[in-house]
Amino acid sequence: MDISSIAGSAQFVRSEQTLSTTMMKQAADQQNKIANLLAQNAQQAPQPAAQGSTGFSFSTYA
Repeated sequence: MDISSIAGSAQFVRSEQTLSTTMMKQAADQQNKIANLLAQNAQQAPQPAAQGSTGFSFSTYA
């Protein structure tokens, strides 16, 4: 194997690693966005009704 083949192979491996790292970062960013949206949704969701004096309450929270 000559030096140019080795250098070409090394460059290819490096570019593949860079691509994989970029893809993992994009996936992590998307997961963070989804987590933030879910957190916002949980804050805006109606909370269960407090129990009344009878000890029973009705809630549509599910």
